Amino acid sequence: MKIVYRYILINFLKKFIPSFIIIYFIFVLQTFWLYFDELAGKGLGIGTIFKFLLYISPYVVLNAIPLSILLGGIMSFGSMSEKSEFTAMKSMGISLKEMMKSMGIFIVLMAIGSFIFANTALPYGNYKFSNLRRNIKKKMPSVAITEGIFNDFKPAGINIHVKKKYGENNNRLKDIIIHQKVNGVPDKVIIAKNGLFKSDPENQIIQLILYDGSFYEDLTRQQKKASDRKKNPASKSRFNEHIINIDISGLNNVDLDKTSITSAHHMLNVIDLQKEIDSLRIKNIKTKDQFSLEILRRNKINDIKKTDSLEQPQKYTDVYQVLKDTNVVKNRLISLYNRASQKADALKKLAQRKKDYLKNLQVKTNKYIHAYYEKFTYPIMVIIMFLVGIPLGAIIKKGGFGISVVFGIIVFVTYYILSMLGKNAAEEGAIPPYLGAWVAVAVLLPLGIYLSYKANNDGEFIFISNLIARIKTSIRKRKNQSQKLLN
Repeated sequence: MKIVYRYILINFLKKFIPSFIIIYFIFVLQTFWLYFDELAGKGLGIGTIFKFLLYISPYVVLNAIPLSILLGGIMSFGSMSEKSEFTAMKSMGISLKEMMKSMGIFIVLMAIGSFIFANTALPYGNYKFSNLRRNIKKKMPSVAITEGIFNDFKPAGINIHVKKKYGENNNRLKDIIIHQKVNGVPDKVIIAKNGLFKSDPENQIIQLILYDGSFYEDLTRQQKKASDRKKNPASKSRFNEHIINIDISGLNNVDLDKTSITSAHHMLNVIDLQKEIDSLRIKNIKTKDQFSLEILRRNKINDIKKTDSLEQPQKYTDVYQVLKDTNVVKNRLISLYNRASQKADALKKLAQRKKDYLKNLQVKTNKYIHAYYEKFTYPIMVIIMFLVGIPLGAIIKKGGFGISVVFGIIVFVTYYILSMLGKNAAEEGAIPPYLGAWVAVAVLLPLGIYLSYKANNDGEFIFISNLIARIKTSIRKRKNQSQKLLN
């Protein structure tokens, strides 16, 4: 029996290891392509690019392991079924359950290793990866500009909004809005249709050249007299070309290995995540309590003078005096109404600000809770992919990369979509954050148990059989069509 179990494990490893290597490099290339614009043509050394790829490796490994186990199980057991080895083992009294037990120790070790890796290597890799990206953006201004939002250039004291980047190295800009600051306060607005980043290797200045635009400058802070501020509050002028010099002498000294970002949810292990979740919950409660006290304090109408109170009506004999006192009461009522309206508007604005702040705080808390529970889903997914892959291999009875890869991709894409849906719903508060981390597990674990049970009892899978038949028919038709074209 030990020889049979060893043979099953070795056969599985022969499929698992090549699958892992191929999937790893595919995922690395796919991730590298996502960040290609940040790396290409920026003057980065080979060492920096190697670090970039090294720091994303933990995330890639954790996604490659479950898919590799799935494909390894499908191909190894599919190959044994195709060669009738699976049938021979069953005739010896070795059930599918016993065959899976022979690989149990290996899978359990892989699951434990996945959790340790997710709790140590993944936070460190994310920590170094985020800081490296930040330092690259700080060193390379064209990388630091993100389309569609305002980007802060502190050395130049400007905020830049760009609709589109294009050209070589994305150094050309389109539809630019710039808020230029004086003493930390926005003082000038510049709008231009086009722009260009131009740099000189021998100079410590980057030129932002703007074309076909306008200035809008606030003059009120430059004028001491109130009358002058009313006469000339602002100025406007047009230009065909305008140059803004950005000093990068400090940026060129940026250490790409320097680390300063430390508190994001994807950079923490389980213990640190739990501490951060507790502190965020306490902060949430304190904020709500402070807001309640603030509402009570502001809701007291204690600034209305006694003279504003309405006295009891008196008996009048003079018509003029009656009209005069009626106007006084009317004016006091208007004054009270205006004060009450101002208080209501102020409370409404305060409530809206607190609502937005609490919403952002809750979203942040949800991210930390989701990241905490996500650490435990990695080892569970290793076991689930094993439970799904082995029965599928016994059912498909094909050991190559054809149908096996098709079924593997279908299962993995399902897992990925469910994970993303659960994550987005959890962060937005549509579902409890802990539940969002377990959505994929809740769907695929019953599937894995069902497939293992049916395959162990030689149950029929009409849906899978029909799907395999359709795939085979489609492949056969394509081969025939290709052969006809060649003839």
